[in-house]
Amino acid sequence: MTVQLRGLTWDHPRGYRPLEAFEESGVRVVWDRQPLSGFESTPLAELAETYDLLVVDHPGLGAAVEAGAILPVEDVFAARDLKVWRSRAVEPTWDSYRLHGYGWALPIDAATQTCLYRPDRLTTPPATWSDVLETPGVVLCVAGPHAGLMLLGLAGDRTGARLLERDRAVEAIRVLRAVWQRSDRSVAELDPIGIHELLAESNELLCCPLVYSYAYYGAVGEDRQPLAWSEAPRLRPADRLANSTLGGTGLAVTPRGYRQVLAVTKYVRGLLDVSTQLDVVSTVGGQSATAAVWASDVVDKAWNGHYSATLGTLTTSYIRPRFDGWIAFQDELSERVRELLDDASDPGAAVDRIEDDYRSVSHG
Repeated sequence: MTVQLRGLTWDHPRGYRPLEAFEESGVRVVWDRQPLSGFESTPLAELAETYDLLVVDHPGLGAAVEAGAILPVEDVFAARDLKVWRSRAVEPTWDSYRLHGYGWALPIDAATQTCLYRPDRLTTPPATWSDVLETPGVVLCVAGPHAGLMLLGLAGDRTGARLLERDRAVEAIRVLRAVWQRSDRSVAELDPIGIHELLAESNELLCCPLVYSYAYYGAVGEDRQPLAWSEAPRLRPADRLANSTLGGTGLAVTPRGYRQVLAVTKYVRGLLDVSTQLDVVSTVGGQSATAAVWASDVVDKAWNGHYSATLGTLTTSYIRPRFDGWIAFQDELSERVRELLDDASDPGAAVDRIEDDYRSVSHG
């Protein structure tokens, strides 16, 4: 007898191919797809009534928890399983799904902002933002939330006391303004996927210094030009932590899914098995959150060095706040950063306003 479950993932091959390629005996998951933006526009409580499994991102956890749309992983899976899965996860993906003392999803996809470039035309990617100013054919990813996420990557406060480190944020705004003035603005509406596709096809654009990486575009043998990545450029040469904001996705279980908890558990054990991640997920364009994949020379070579080039950035990336209301604030932050790129207002005053508004929202 086969138990059928229903899941929802995002509509890029990286989001659906691994899940559709994996099969677990006795359990069949029918995966629907929607744009990443759909997870924010459709009420999570509504999705939870339809699906057993949801692919989510960590910044939306607060809203999902408040809506009762997902369950703590501790209520669904055995402690021994969670201990094993945590030990296998590449840092800091596991911690990004913790909120209020519980885990709310299992990391299945790992990503962070890195430097994307055309290796056939740019032999030395920029290592610092000063280098970015000297690099030809630069484009910035500023669509949707990404302008704000650049600022967080460069100046997010890792202590949790504030949203931004003020001095770094002021410096970052000035640098981003300078880069924006000499970058191609005709692509300002493109998200990270669009940026990757553009660089793969363009003869003029060579580099996006900070954008969420997609190993999928490094495939050798595809019709398009394989792309390459390097660590996120440093705002200051002495920076030790990555100037990057963590992305990726996790697998969450809804209350509806708990009614088939034995099938859910069996499916997830199979999906998160290291052999599945190496032999299935990584071969069809998935970007696994399993550390063994990031350490595999075979996988790395297949995707044009993506994993070795970006692992250092991934493991020290900034983790965003996850409280209910963060997503709306994140969108507002990005809109403000886009405005700051185009004007000459005092960046210090702008950072102070952002901080005041963040404090108001985060402390309710």
